[in-house]
Amino acid sequence: MAKKKPQHQKQKSTSSTGSNSFEKNKPNTILCEAQVVEVLPNTKFKVLLKDFDTVIDATPSGKIRLNHIRILKGDFVTVELSTYDLTKGRIVFRHKTNKPSNFNNEQK
Repeated sequence: MAKKKPQHQKQKSTSSTGSNSFEKNKPNTILCEAQVVEVLPNTKFKVLLKDFDTVIDATPSGKIRLNHIRILKGDFVTVELSTYDLTKGRIVFRHKTNKPSNFNNEQK
């Protein structure tokens, strides 16, 4: 008689994909608030970091691209920086209002 193959159960993923998943800090990353200063070709942006008062290059994350979220000059965004290279960032969230609640000192 033929032996039955064991039935394998699919494992459920433990990662949360909620709307606030950007707030979960990945290892070796820094989350910063920023304002888009300039829009460049090939979905690149120059953003002004609130915490460091520097302008860096940033690209949108995969979720931003997949959901076709438009990022314009003057938008306030949350940027994820790698601790290895602080000159490049990834835009992980675009704030719906013009100014996020914790963006106190707007640059003049």
